[in-house]
Amino acid sequence: MITAHRNGHTVSVLLAARSINPLSRLFQRELAALLDQLESQRARLAAVIIGFDAETAGRGHELEHPITPAQAVDCLRMLDDYNALLHRLETLGVPVTATLGGDISGHALGLALACHRRIAMHDVRLSMPQVQSGLAPVAGEIARTARLAGVQAAMPLLMDGATLNASQARRAGLLHAVAASDAELAAAVLDKTPMMQPWQAKGYQLPGGALDTPPIRALLQAAPARLRASAKPSAAEAVLCAMVEGLQVDFDNALKIESRYFCQTAIRQPLRKGSFSL
Repeated sequence: MITAHRNGHTVSVLLAARSINPLSRLFQRELAALLDQLESQRARLAAVIIGFDAETAGRGHELEHPITPAQAVDCLRMLDDYNALLHRLETLGVPVTATLGGDISGHALGLALACHRRIAMHDVRLSMPQVQSGLAPVAGEIARTARLAGVQAAMPLLMDGATLNASQARRAGLLHAVAASDAELAAAVLDKTPMMQPWQAKGYQLPGGALDTPPIRALLQAAPARLRASAKPSAAEAVLCAMVEGLQVDFDNALKIESRYFCQTAIRQPLRKGSFSL
């Protein structure tokens, strides 16, 4: 599920994309063990590089986490625990770079967004397809995407489940660099990495304009028509609400808002045996 190898002052981590699941106790334990290891060594580390094994990642593998109303409290608690793990990654005190290639979707992309930097191969395809199954993205996937890309650029990815190629993702602000070869990728990884997210920096401004700017107000006023045209209007509406409400509060509260909207959409799904792992 997670393997790590140290080479001098650098730790390279490989995650099986299919296994990344905020509602899996097993995955949370493995991620916590990795973070314990990294934190214990951070004084001697210069960089952490996280790669994703996307070979076995089916497009729908991580999309359905249906829950019953009785499970909602446990769901929120598990999401709080997972968000705390990603917070530890973001505040590790060591530059963390995600290297991406092939199809990176859903929770794998969500974990990559929690890294300080994302370097992709030219063939990468990024997506948050959960809405197509009637679910809202969760675990910071909405909050981080919106803060990195801005409302307009985030909408197709989050509300429509669109797939972005490397150039589109770079323009949206989700990638820091795109490499044409393994050698270019290795060189890009060596660049110095800021050890904070953009919205943590003083003077941060939402890309594409704040919610109260005329272009974004016009975009949001047209949103009801977009929702009516959606294949899953309830899920798309939950995503929009989580994004807009989350941008009006601090990041930690945005995560809580996002979790509640996820649970709201998940409860509406028909329960499927083996799909939920509390």
